[in-house]
Amino acid sequence: MTKAMNRFLRLQLLTPILFFLFALQASAQTSPVGLFLTWQNDPTSTMTIDWHTKAEDQAIDLLHFREKGTGSWTSLTSLAFDFPFSDRKIHRLELTGLKPDVNYEFRVGEFSRVFYFRTMPKTNDRPIRFAAGGDTSQGEMFRKMNQAAMHYNPDFIVWGGDLAYANGKKENIAAWYQWFEGIMRDLVTEDGRVVPLVVGIGNHDVINHHYPASESNINKGIGMPAFIAKVKRGEMEEPTDEMRLEKAPFFYRLFAFPGQPGYGVIDFGNYLSLFILDSSHSNLISGSQTNWLQERLEERKDIANIIPVYHKPAYPSGRVQPGGNRNQFWSQEVHTHWVPLFEEYGVRVALENDDHTYKRSYPLLRDNIDPRGIVYLGDGSWGVEKKKPKSPEEVWYLRKSAEENSAIIATLQGSHQHFLMINENGKIIDEYPETIKVNP
Repeated sequence: MTKAMNRFLRLQLLTPILFFLFALQASAQTSPVGLFLTWQNDPTSTMTIDWHTKAEDQAIDLLHFREKGTGSWTSLTSLAFDFPFSDRKIHRLELTGLKPDVNYEFRVGEFSRVFYFRTMPKTNDRPIRFAAGGDTSQGEMFRKMNQAAMHYNPDFIVWGGDLAYANGKKENIAAWYQWFEGIMRDLVTEDGRVVPLVVGIGNHDVINHHYPASESNINKGIGMPAFIAKVKRGEMEEPTDEMRLEKAPFFYRLFAFPGQPGYGVIDFGNYLSLFILDSSHSNLISGSQTNWLQERLEERKDIANIIPVYHKPAYPSGRVQPGGNRNQFWSQEVHTHWVPLFEEYGVRVALENDDHTYKRSYPLLRDNIDPRGIVYLGDGSWGVEKKKPKSPEEVWYLRKSAEENSAIIATLQGSHQHFLMINENGKIIDEYPETIKVNP
């Protein structure tokens, strides 16, 4: 074989490799390593955009946006701060004064890809659809459930805690990298629409599971009976901002909402108030948080749709004894302090998590099955390994339970609420209210 022929063959072999490396480099320059959209204020007129950059990126602090289909771009400078325990940077900018129910294109930093988002409508004359769940983790089931939920083209997604399962520890930072990679991979449509996310805090988002510590660590100290008595007497110290930040160093830096003090409410026009609560992970359930909850519910008593989202269930399907006695003090606290407020202020459905199962309760009012009561949905099985729940035959308040990974697809129009529950394959596993089936 001639030298010329050898050179030709080597070139033929190298060409696809070089092309792949070039394409990989070009792709890396097209989009940031992380992109996360949420709201801090009215979703009909604002959007908060975070993007993440690596140390080797230029990390330009500019965001360019325009109403989709128009000509000129508006450029704004973002805030920039450290991604916790990392050489990455977070860039954050809140856009305000936007038009309701309009698509806006945007580009970030030095990256060329054009994304877009849609503001929420001022009224819900058209159906509003969102996906909900919790206990997402960041593995293969996370990918499958994300993709199943995206088939419904949700306006946004809400997750009630236990996100990347990093437990607040810096040595678990790769879990957060993988979680954000999953969002970029799964929750951006082919044409570039980025689905906004609203997140709450769970026990795997903090150091030692609960405030002030996990049950095992409390037992090493004063013991759970003494701790419970102290909480019930109102003598437990409320955390400061600094204490919460130390407890959850990733959560409070990575997400603009809820921010300090770890719980908040987002009002969608005059048709939906979404309450994100902290079920004793960086705050007490009782005390300041419950007082805040009552004040905010009172301000919104005329809102058609009030939906609370939190991690520890008041009506668990896993951590509960046959008959209905709760295993965990924190579930008892949610039941004692929040459920009466939900009942007083017209909540019809509450979204709960943590047990890695699927559950739907009967409508419950004052701990009785009552058609005027609240349905408790969820139990947190978006992306984690599913567990076997107690059955309706074992626990009186359970209408349905299943060993299933699940996402809730909620549709709101006016005062009408509809909830469709799917598994990772898109199979419908439950519905509330149930569609009446009439045999021909």
